[in-house]
Amino acid sequence: MQIREMRAEDREAVLDLLEHAFGLRELFCRYMDFDPAFSYSDILLASEADGLVGCVQVFAKSIRLRGEQVELGGIGSVATRAAERGKGVSSELLDRAIARMRERGMPLSLLFAAPIAPLYDRLGWLRFPLPLLRLQPAEPSQEAPKAAGRAFESADLPQVAELYQSYTEELSGPTVRDERYWRGQLRTAGTPEEDFRVAEKKGELVAYARVASFNGRLRGLEYARSSRGADALAELLAAHAYGPGTLHVPFVRDPQLAKALDKRGISTKLSRDPGPMWRVLDRAAIAKLAELPESSSDEQLLAPLVGAPELVYWPADRF
Repeated sequence: MQIREMRAEDREAVLDLLEHAFGLRELFCRYMDFDPAFSYSDILLASEADGLVGCVQVFAKSIRLRGEQVELGGIGSVATRAAERGKGVSSELLDRAIARMRERGMPLSLLFAAPIAPLYDRLGWLRFPLPLLRLQPAEPSQEAPKAAGRAFESADLPQVAELYQSYTEELSGPTVRDERYWRGQLRTAGTPEEDFRVAEKKGELVAYARVASFNGRLRGLEYARSSRGADALAELLAAHAYGPGTLHVPFVRDPQLAKALDKRGISTKLSRDPGPMWRVLDRAAIAKLAELPESSSDEQLLAPLVGAPELVYWPADRF
């Protein structure tokens, strides 16, 4: 088996492999075409004489943790041809990816996995569920409100980006975004059918919310508001909470928003997303950030950083 970087001429074969593994093709096409950070060298391939048998991709992100900007190595597009599973193909690719991330100075890695993931457990990733809010009407028989706000337009992006920056700058976990990242992410984030709505007051955007359906389950991709936008954001979220099924959104400790939702008859309960798994790549850097001795276990180092209930990682930034 040969391990090498992807080349441009491998595109269709890689997409065939990903479709074989996940039953999806268009999603992976979007990342190759629109992710501004995409590089063929970030996809490692395992091949044998008769073609590709496996792949893994590293996604370079920057997130904020405890007020510091931290380079993050995301792991995604982990696929192995069915006939080759159980032979160590993904383990070898992930070992190579870990080495690559360390070479690039990434002290931390993140991936999203099924609740039982022995491969990632064995290779050192640790599970720290993300807190979610489950929003639903306190009185289910109550009539659903009309859709609030209006649809996002490309001209709204500067104000939306400002809202995101101001709302998340004190949070731990959100991705650091520039305009180039924003424009690419709007074309890669999960589903092209997302409902992205904004709310205005006197011509100024004061809130936005992005919601999408995944396998029939409504999920908030992200949201943000200005200092006077709690009611407007509550209206945007409430319109989805009265829809079919329950709306799950990332949890942000926002008492004003909670009060505004309650005023609109929306009950909130804490839930969790069990998918995130984190791995320490640079022990010294993570120990310094966690303010713990380097002799601490990986779980002890990660707990105060990514195990805190205040951590927010928006599904819009997943990979």
